[in-house]
Amino acid sequence: MEHVNDYNWIGLPRYSSEYKEGIKAFVEKAFVGDSDAPHIESSDSEHSFIDSDDECGETDEDSLHEFGTAGESLYPKVPAPRVAVTPSGDKVWIPSCDDVYKPRTNQHFQTLEDAFIFYREYGRQGGFDVRKSGQKSNRSGNVVSKKIMCNCGGTPDPGKSKLKDDMAAESSQVRKTTSRRCECEAHIVLKAAGLRGFVIMSFVEDHNHPLAVGAENMFLRCNRKVSKSQQNFIMDCSRAKIGATRAYNLAKEMVGSYENVGATVSDFKNFARDVKLGIGENDASLIIDKFKLRRKLSKDKFYYDYKTDREGHLTGLFWTDAISQANYEIFGDIVSFDPTFRTNKYNMVFVPFTGVDNHWKNVTFGASLIAKEDYKNFKWLINTFKRAMGHAPTCAITDQCPAIKKALQISWPHTKHRLCMWHIMNKLPSKLGPRRATDKVFMSKLKSVVYSDQSSPLEFEEGWSSVISEYKWQDNKWMSDMFRRRKSWIPAYFSDIDMAGLLRTTSRYESSNSFFQHFHERGDTLVEFYSSFESAMDKQRIRTVEDDKNSRKTPRMETPLRIEKDAARVYTLALYYRVREEIKNACFHTSMPEITQTDDSRVFMCKDEILNGKIFQVSVKRSTNDVECSCKFFNRYGYLCCHAFAALQQCGIHTIPRQFIKARWTKDALKNHTSIGSLETPSNCDKPERTKIKLTRAWFEFESCLDLVGDDEDKLDMVRLLLRDMESKLQNDSEQDGEPGQAHRADAFIGPLPLNEEGLRNPNISKNKGSGSRIKSTREIFIQSKGQRTCSICNKTEGHNARTCPTLKK
Repeated sequence: MEHVNDYNWIGLPRYSSEYKEGIKAFVEKAFVGDSDAPHIESSDSEHSFIDSDDECGETDEDSLHEFGTAGESLYPKVPAPRVAVTPSGDKVWIPSCDDVYKPRTNQHFQTLEDAFIFYREYGRQGGFDVRKSGQKSNRSGNVVSKKIMCNCGGTPDPGKSKLKDDMAAESSQVRKTTSRRCECEAHIVLKAAGLRGFVIMSFVEDHNHPLAVGAENMFLRCNRKVSKSQQNFIMDCSRAKIGATRAYNLAKEMVGSYENVGATVSDFKNFARDVKLGIGENDASLIIDKFKLRRKLSKDKFYYDYKTDREGHLTGLFWTDAISQANYEIFGDIVSFDPTFRTNKYNMVFVPFTGVDNHWKNVTFGASLIAKEDYKNFKWLINTFKRAMGHAPTCAITDQCPAIKKALQISWPHTKHRLCMWHIMNKLPSKLGPRRATDKVFMSKLKSVVYSDQSSPLEFEEGWSSVISEYKWQDNKWMSDMFRRRKSWIPAYFSDIDMAGLLRTTSRYESSNSFFQHFHERGDTLVEFYSSFESAMDKQRIRTVEDDKNSRKTPRMETPLRIEKDAARVYTLALYYRVREEIKNACFHTSMPEITQTDDSRVFMCKDEILNGKIFQVSVKRSTNDVECSCKFFNRYGYLCCHAFAALQQCGIHTIPRQFIKARWTKDALKNHTSIGSLETPSNCDKPERTKIKLTRAWFEFESCLDLVGDDEDKLDMVRLLLRDMESKLQNDSEQDGEPGQAHRADAFIGPLPLNEEGLRNPNISKNKGSGSRIKSTREIFIQSKGQRTCSICNKTEGHNARTCPTLKK
């Protein structure tokens, strides 16, 4: 049977009136005997008592409940219990419910499980939970007597309150917990009745505690269960960095009230915890097994590699798929990678490899997790990246980590290594002081020198010296060190690097790390981390699809020139806007004071008003339409500058020469690549992925039906009727197939445990940047150096004083 709180997400109750009648029929079948049925004796002389005080767990037949209409509470309307007073003056609470649900002496059941289901439904109708208690078995191990009691029965667990040392008990921090047990005597006792199953020999219905009524019913265990749809919802939320508590609040808004959720916030949190516990020590082997399956399904287009230490602990993991490899083949001229911390429970360093796509946005080529930020791990990482991609990039951008620099020099000797300007300029406040860093005039002068990519090396050095001398920073060691390393981070020295203008986007890979931080939590396991990484990649790639679609639109022209229309036909929308600015500058901010002409070429001296009248030389070869400008803009960015567009216009050339259109900036950069297929999941994907896709499509189709229905009540009633008929059929199939128990509810999200033939073990907790001990304040250090205060009463240093001394309480 379906669970009692398997409640759909649109607020429709689970059970029809016909199903309600079936419930009562099941209950009435339990009354095999009546009050005149023969009494069955059972001797205890040869039986051994086994105390198995089992807690009530969720079962597959937790379905006996009242059927309500849409908008009513999910739980049965429990009438107020009858309250009586015993001769001794104590109050007792007696459940008030339909007699069909109340146990009777000599009532027979085929199995103990049928009896438990019946008594649990009685408790649900009466407002209390039940649990299995002690039992007796004969020498053959057969149960001959079983006690099922109120969940409040038994004595409270003393917990950790009783310690040997009274002083330790007073000063120790004990978790504040409560116990539901209050020695309630309500119970039933069943005894074996041979072929007739089990018979109720004893029934006590008086409770010594108040029973749940009204909204309290939602907290009864028999009314709580995280349904399959809710489990999927919790996992989907976790991939979007939404925790179990916020997921519970969202679920409440979707169904209208907390009562209709069918579970409590603790149930949501416990399920998320169960998933983590289910992964446990199999985290590393599970992620590798997932990578193996992905490689198999992608026909070896998915690449991964990993390494371990001598004990088998995972210390390095790298992966990239077919789409990322195709992106690298086209956009991999400049690659940046920056270690990111605090993304997983093992403190492993997350290293994404990032580039710039044809929409001038970040694109991920691959990703890695390494145990430590040292030379050994970085050497393995960049060698693995080269094996996966087939070749090293032209230029690599990193931070100032010496381990990365050493690894690049040895493993990628032909790759030019440049430092990220954002990291360096971000250190100015700490190196120069907050007063100078907030000086707008100083910062403006310094940035105009540092960020200028139109300056020559000589012009940069003169500008730097002028600013440093003006503000007297000649003796600053950090500024002097940055000047000595100027060739590795100043754009004026990047003229020998194709597409070096991409380095000007100084916070490029810092924004990439910020992007991934929105999907990862510090306590994520490797399996959860990769699941969140896939969600991040889905978002990045759907954004690319949207940009491709927008690039098919025709933008509004700002000049009547045909060359602007040609740019709109060829380039993506983001690049068109950049090229358009160059065309506009060519029209309104350039002039040609000098022109020389030869047989096959024309040479222009172009004056740029935006750059304070700086002169650039532009040559155009008529036979081939080759254009060359002394500013080297095309070499840095891959599209023509305003000076070149001005010269082409003077020569009567109305389209962009095709030799100056780089494929990486065009609309069809990825269209014809053999490794790029549809972003939809292939038909040969694994079963969980296929199930997820079909489930998503089913939701969309159902929502489409509701959109067609609108506010028409007749159509809504028709939809509900069809859903009930479908649900009835699915319930019958569910009863025949059976469902996994509550103990295995998280297994579906973890998958089968791998054989782990390699003996792979989970990573050790790493100690990297940000994971060490915090920096203590001067005041804290002073207090610790003086030692702890001593209590003047007991002369002990246990974190108390004379006013709070434990001895005063005695």
